Amino acid sequence: MTAAASSTGVTIRVVSLVSVVHMMSHIFHQALHPLFPTLTVELGVSYTALGFVMTSFSLATAIGQTPIGFLVDRIGGKAVLVAGLALQAAAVGAIGLTGSYWSMLALFTLAGLAHSVYHPADYSILSRTIDKSRLARAFTLHSSAGNLGTMLGPLIVVGLAGLWGWKAACMALGGFGMLMVLALWTQGDLLSRPRDSTTAGHHADPNGWRDGLKMLMSPPMLMCFAFFVVLTMAFSGVRIYIVAAMHEIYGASVAEGTVVLTAFSAGMIGGMLLGGSIADRYGPRVLIAVLGLVGASALLLLVGSGALPMALAGGALCGAGFMRGFVQGVRDLMVFRATPDGAHGKAFGFVSTGSHVGHALMPLVFGTVMDMGHPSWVFGIAAFLSLAALATFATVRRRVLA
Repeated sequence: MTAAASSTGVTIRVVSLVSVVHMMSHIFHQALHPLFPTLTVELGVSYTALGFVMTSFSLATAIGQTPIGFLVDRIGGKAVLVAGLALQAAAVGAIGLTGSYWSMLALFTLAGLAHSVYHPADYSILSRTIDKSRLARAFTLHSSAGNLGTMLGPLIVVGLAGLWGWKAACMALGGFGMLMVLALWTQGDLLSRPRDSTTAGHHADPNGWRDGLKMLMSPPMLMCFAFFVVLTMAFSGVRIYIVAAMHEIYGASVAEGTVVLTAFSAGMIGGMLLGGSIADRYGPRVLIAVLGLVGASALLLLVGSGALPMALAGGALCGAGFMRGFVQGVRDLMVFRATPDGAHGKAFGFVSTGSHVGHALMPLVFGTVMDMGHPSWVFGIAAFLSLAALATFATVRRRVLA
């Protein structure tokens, strides 16, 4: 076997292993909210109380990501990833053994804390083990797997609950997660293998907390954080309110709106895969971000105008998802370029926290807009934020590659 073939084989195995684990983490995140109608009856709690369970998950993830990033840079990503997956699988499985709202809240918060390991550990592993010429594709395959988990999670959870009940569904998810822990542990030597001598060593980051925090507070890293925040603000709101907004503007049924939502998500995955290949070839170019974000903005405004037939509006939203996904490769490659060697765990943990900030902010904003009777503003605000994200990306690139 040639060295090139061996390198390709290792790349495929590493990316596959990390991506499947990432997909499972997103399935875990979907473990409860599809069951809300059942849980309100069986646990005797309100939707607001169940919503607080989801909020606690996200807050725990947001709080944990940056400290976990420091840990990853100190001891390596493999051990942290295995521990996080085991803890999350155990927490979700244990929910199936309880019949109490408060135990569910505690366990899902613990699952959220475990969820904080994936971005710091995954991106650190990929940054250290994958050849730089393939890195954007590795990043986007990883992100695509997460989005696939988000798409498939509700279907899997509802299907299992329909067969065996919601408690057994949670236990089945936890059990499958433990099998993945075993696979990750037995194949984990790949995750510690450096791509070259410059990335060798477990303690790749020789600096302490003070130097790490100084790096995170540097202008390029703060602008990367801002880019993650604004980009997430734009498109998380669209994803949450597509079904409702399409109903108000186009008279779409819930089933039709769900099809449109699925098309939006599928388009995003397709855009990620193409965008990763282009980013590897041309680097984190502003032109790629311009094409993606301006294109997405234009399509969102067109949908929000209400001027399209229903089928074309759905197609336009699929296209908007594609254009958003198209930017993913340059987004992650820019963070990689802005980060010193050995500090990618803390860097990706920090900027990924920006995504959680965006997720936390926009449901209230878009919900208020919907309650005011302006569903078209959902798409208008998202288009504006998409262009604002482009401005932050261009600022990062000038600072990093000037």
